Amino acid sequence: MKRRLLFYILFLFTAAACQREKPVQSEASRPVEAAPALADSLPDSPATGAVNSRSWHHLGRRTSRSAPLVVYRRGVLHGPDTAALPPSEARLHDLTLKASEYFKIDPTQPAEVHGREGTVVRIPAGSLVDNSNRTATNPVWVEMKECYSVADMLLSNLTTLTPDGELLESGGIVLVRASANGQQLRLAPGQAFQLEMPGPASRRKELKLFYGQGGRGQQPLRWVAAGPAADLPPPAAVASSTDQMPTYGNGPADINKLVRYPQTAVENKTEGIVYASFMVDEQGRVEAPSIVRGIGGGCDEEVLRVLRQTSGHWTPARSGGQAVKVKMMLPIRFSFHEGLANADETAVASADTAGPSPVALATDDEAAEVQEQSDRRVYTCRKLGWLNADKPIVLGQAVDFTVPVDVEPSTSIRLVVEGSAAIAEARPQADGYAFQGIPGGRKVLLIGTQYRNGTPYLALRRTVAGQASSEALVFQETTLEELERALEKIQ
Repeated sequence: MKRRLLFYILFLFTAAACQREKPVQSEASRPVEAAPALADSLPDSPATGAVNSRSWHHLGRRTSRSAPLVVYRRGVLHGPDTAALPPSEARLHDLTLKASEYFKIDPTQPAEVHGREGTVVRIPAGSLVDNSNRTATNPVWVEMKECYSVADMLLSNLTTLTPDGELLESGGIVLVRASANGQQLRLAPGQAFQLEMPGPASRRKELKLFYGQGGRGQQPLRWVAAGPAADLPPPAAVASSTDQMPTYGNGPADINKLVRYPQTAVENKTEGIVYASFMVDEQGRVEAPSIVRGIGGGCDEEVLRVLRQTSGHWTPARSGGQAVKVKMMLPIRFSFHEGLANADETAVASADTAGPSPVALATDDEAAEVQEQSDRRVYTCRKLGWLNADKPIVLGQAVDFTVPVDVEPSTSIRLVVEGSAAIAEARPQADGYAFQGIPGGRKVLLIGTQYRNGTPYLALRRTVAGQASSEALVFQETTLEELERALEKIQ
C-alpha cells in the first residue's frame, strides 16, 4: 500500500513538471492596436485576396507629462505597407506616398501636436465626433502628413489645381485626420482647430487656406478656398486699452520662482528667450497660452506649464473701474551656466530685461511686433483632411499645349513651374496629354512617370510653356530610390 501511494505521488509530481510553462505576458507580446484605414492608400483586400496588414509601433513619450495642455512633439511614422502588395495591384504613387506621422491623444483634453517638419496642430477638447455626432472620449489617433517640398507633393500624387483648373502656388500641403476604433472622426458643428505652418513671414498675407476636395478614385485632389475666416484665429473680445494691466503676485519675480530649467535643455546647453502669448480674463484666468517664438529643449513647454499654473491667480486688468480681458506676452530668458548640470531643478537664471526684475511682461504692441517677426502662418480650420496654403500664380498670358505621349493607364504627366511650387496635371486625350491654363513664356519642367510590371519609369524635360515642340518625353527604367532622388533635385 505504501509503495502504491509513493508511486502515485511520484507520478503526479512528474506530470506537473512536464506541463508547459505558462508564458509571461510582456509589453511586447500584448496585441498591437490596429491602424485606422487610410482612405488614400491601397485597399485592405487586393484582388488577389491577400490581406494588407498594417500595424503600429510604440509611441514616443510626450514632451511634458505635467502640463495640462498635452503637447505631442514626436509621433510614429507609418508609410504605405508595400511588402504584401503584388506589383500589378499597386500604383506608383501608392509606393512613393509620403509617410504619415501618428499621435495618440486624449480627445477630452486640449492637445497640441507637433510634426517633424514644423507643423503644429491645436485641437480643442471635445471637438471631435463620430458619424453619429457622438463626442469622442476614447483615445484618438491623429494622422499628420507634411508635404512642403515639390518632391513630396509629386511623390504623394498632389497637384495645386482648383476644380475650375486654376493653377495655384503652394506654400505647403498638410494632411490632418483623426480616428478612433478604426472609424474616421470629424469636427463637431461650430468647432475648429488651429493649423500653424512654417514659412516666411513675408508671405503670410499672400497664402490663403484651401481645403482638399475629392478623395480616393478622384486623385489628385482639387483645392477649394476656405474663405477669409480661416486666415487668422478667431479674434477674442479683448480690451484695446486699460487703466491697469494684469499683475501676478508681487510682480514678475513671483512668476520667475515657478520656472525650472528643463533637464533636456541643461544637457544640451540650450539657452535663449521664449516668447509666450496669452490672455488674462476678467477672473484672472490664463486663456489661449501659446509660444510665439521658442527655443526647444523643453523650455517652451515649461513656460506654458508655468502660465497654466498661474491661471486663476492673476489680478485682472481694469478699464473704467471694470475688470477686462487683456492680451499679454511673457518673454523668459533661459541662460545656461555650468552649475546647472549638477542641479535637478534649477530656477531660470534671468529674463529678457535689464534691472532687478528677473521676468518682464511685454506690452500688446511688443507682442504684435514679435508675432509679425515670427516665421509662422496660422489658420483656423473647420474641416479635417487635406489642407493647403496657396496663392494664385501670376499667369500673364495663359497657354494650352499637348505633350505627345501614348496614353496608358499607368502613365502620369505633371508640370512644375520653375521657381515655384505650382504643379499642374495633364489630361489624357487622343493625341497625348494636354495642359490648360499654364503661364505662357515661363520655364517649366515636364515630369512623366509610368509603372509597368512592377518597374517604375521616369521622363524629365525642361521647356518653355507655349513654345511649339514635337519632342516626345523619353521614359527610362529606374528604381524607387533613384526616382525619389531625381525629384528631390527639382528645388
